[in-house]
Amino acid sequence: MPKDIRKIVEEGYEKGDYAGKFRISSTPNEMERYFLDRLVKEVSQQGRVLDFGCGIGIPFDNYLIEKGLDVTGIDISQKHIEQAKKNVPQAKFVKGDFSKYDFAAGDFDAIISFYAIFHIPREEHQDLFSKMHTLLKESGVILITLGTSGSEYGEEQDWCGAPMAWSTYEPEEYKKIITNAGFKIVEEKYEGQSGDEEFHYWVIAKK
Repeated sequence: MPKDIRKIVEEGYEKGDYAGKFRISSTPNEMERYFLDRLVKEVSQQGRVLDFGCGIGIPFDNYLIEKGLDVTGIDISQKHIEQAKKNVPQAKFVKGDFSKYDFAAGDFDAIISFYAIFHIPREEHQDLFSKMHTLLKESGVILITLGTSGSEYGEEQDWCGAPMAWSTYEPEEYKKIITNAGFKIVEEKYEGQSGDEEFHYWVIAKK
């Protein structure tokens, strides 16, 4: 990895206005709601959900709280954690690196991660999915968004007003990583089209 991607990401979210560009709406869009509802059906009432890269808590964590689930979010940005606590006071939020933070094994019914996994070096992604598998109860579920292009490292100098960095595999490689970690893919879908500013790979998978 050419640079300290975590430092760039943390500083980028602290200095930039991610929420002002991407989190204006407090409710999920149609596609997001579809996948969240699929997750809710797989999780028991008051089930425990862990959000890797929770951002400011809306719309995803708030939506799951309204569905009766118990949500814990973790994010590398202190600014986002403070906003999340105000936006979703019913949830629990901690500041930290989700790839390194210690949670109890088998303690969660579901793990979600939206637009966050590609902010850690891609060579760590296999270990991250294995960690998710360990943290979940039997028949636990993950709902995640991933990158769509194979790039060890990419950086943009002015993303929401600050530098930002990414590290991704192509979807076919992610399918192998997810299944190698012990998950069975339930559904997958692309968000956007190739060439769009926002083009992501959505996956829901079960332990």
